[in-house]
Amino acid sequence: MNKARDIFNYIIVLCLFIASLVVLAVSSVTTIYYDMHCENDWPKYGKENIPLLFILVLAVFCLLWLFFKNRIFERSKMLIAIALGIIAAYCLMLIIVIVPQAVNDSKMLDDVINQFMAGDYSSLTEAGGYLFTWPFQLGYVGFGQIMHFLFGESNYFAWDIVQLISIIITIYLLYQITWELFEDKVVCGIMAVISCGALFFYNFVTYIYGDIISMAPQTLALYMMILYVKRDKARYAIVSAVSITVAILIKPNCEIALIALVMALLGSVINRFDWRRLFSRLVLAALFLVLTFGSKNAVNAYYCNLTGLSAIPDGSPSWSHIAMGLQESELEDGWYNRYNYDVFSENGYDTEATAIAAKKNIQETLKTFVDRPLHGAKFFVRKFTTQWADSVCISTHDLDLVSRHVDITSPLREYLVFGSDKGCPLLIWIMNVFMPVCYIGVAVYLFGILRGRDVSWQEMLVLILIFGGIMFHEFWEGSSRYTMRYYIYWIPYAAYGIKVILSAIPFGKAK
Repeated sequence: MNKARDIFNYIIVLCLFIASLVVLAVSSVTTIYYDMHCENDWPKYGKENIPLLFILVLAVFCLLWLFFKNRIFERSKMLIAIALGIIAAYCLMLIIVIVPQAVNDSKMLDDVINQFMAGDYSSLTEAGGYLFTWPFQLGYVGFGQIMHFLFGESNYFAWDIVQLISIIITIYLLYQITWELFEDKVVCGIMAVISCGALFFYNFVTYIYGDIISMAPQTLALYMMILYVKRDKARYAIVSAVSITVAILIKPNCEIALIALVMALLGSVINRFDWRRLFSRLVLAALFLVLTFGSKNAVNAYYCNLTGLSAIPDGSPSWSHIAMGLQESELEDGWYNRYNYDVFSENGYDTEATAIAAKKNIQETLKTFVDRPLHGAKFFVRKFTTQWADSVCISTHDLDLVSRHVDITSPLREYLVFGSDKGCPLLIWIMNVFMPVCYIGVAVYLFGILRGRDVSWQEMLVLILIFGGIMFHEFWEGSSRYTMRYYIYWIPYAAYGIKVILSAIPFGKAK
């Protein structure tokens, strides 16, 4: 069993190592940007200023080396406190200066929440309604109704503050995860410092949706599972199960984290196998599934009772998302192009008929890829890089979207959002530099495992999650906004790799 575990770990790590090198290479020679005032999520490639990028990345490593040499990283608790203060101040500045508004799906969901609070459930009960098409958003709507009750109708400032809190909790828990993974103050200190550069994550404090709000409970679930694997106390697993259930209700994509959690839960028994431990883990795994699917059924039952429906509509099937994710597009291959919405409408809002049409579309696409394998390989490589090598994770485009409908303006707001035809140069360059710094550390960390360093199940938990995110979005609807929620989890591993690099520098020995 240990050999099978080692082979499994090696395959996952090897795939992630190759993926990290691809991202590092592509993000070093190209930059992805978004035209301002464009309605569509349309990533475009531009040529990177390689000499400037090299100088800035080298400058960051020189600064990190100075911190390392002078033992500043060992004061990790102080550093994370400072980092959280900087992150909170940056997010609050964006909220106050930009005054973001709900847009696109978030605006439609905000309208649905207000309609529900007024007793109008037509978006769920009438064919073609938003929730009739996307019923998986019911958990988010339920959360939105609580927000409406507590803070009033369309109180976007309250939503932004909740998202700010979720970001702070997520980064703090990542710091705690870093300690539990490596038990090294220097690695924790590096993690705290480099986390300040993850603007691609913090910019989304202005985008009212389930992405950021779900991150705090999802990260808590990961942290609790790491504690359970290390300490073998059931209370940690129970909190993990409850946390991931909350996260999934808000953002169904968190089910990828659920799979990683269950795999780590069951896989960790291999290290010290006995039937009693296996049975207890099977019981806990069942708890995860019961809570997750039970809560979904409870939400559906609540809204059925509220609306008089006998069952919640099935909506546009998952097959339509997969079909869209495999399509070449005028915008960007595999990204949103309305297919999953249009095919549902064309088939009379019939889920079964839509699934048949989508499967046929998938078969035709795959046949094309089989007949033209190089073309198919190019499609998947391009889809991977447009999502994962996007240093801004579409956040500059979303800053543009959320700020368009505000009459209030200021020089700072104009600079932060519309500093150029591609967005704010300063913010873009911070994110452009952060990506190679992060992925250099990640590549070094993963290479160490490939060379024989033991990797624990708690380390594998987050690695499995990231690998699952890569595979999922190669076939599902593509967007670098979706990959942002995995990119942020690289930071602890990047910090470990950066320590390895700093320790190898001849004059880098700490005083």
